Amino acid sequence: MRIAVCENSSEAAEQLRGWIEQFCALYQVPAVFACYSSAERFEREREHFDIVYMGFGGSVGFYQARLLAERDRGCRVILVDDTPDFAIRGMRLHCVDFILRPVQFRNVVRSMELALRRRMG
Repeated sequence: MRIAVCENSSEAAEQLRGWIEQFCALYQVPAVFACYSSAERFEREREHFDIVYMGFGGSVGFYQARLLAERDRGCRVILVDDTPDFAIRGMRLHCVDFILRPVQFRNVVRSMELALRRRMG
């Protein structure tokens, strides 16, 4: 399974990636990770991912989630933001989940369970 973590802050990206890795180890989910610190690089590389945590924030993150939804319908997108403004818009894009910052491990567990369930179903 290929998982991308998209965050403006490398510190936030590493923390989120660490929690996802913890989940994958606990539930024996094989995963390969990629981290992106800029929306431009993420958009330019156009790799396929099974799950993407989109935490670029605000309209940039939402725009990237929309592009991803149009480009790869099989990808499970989880929006991460510090304001709930994009939660409803994210659901309209059929995002798997919305995580309100500060992110906690329990949020990652819930979002991964939802993404895996939707992937299998």
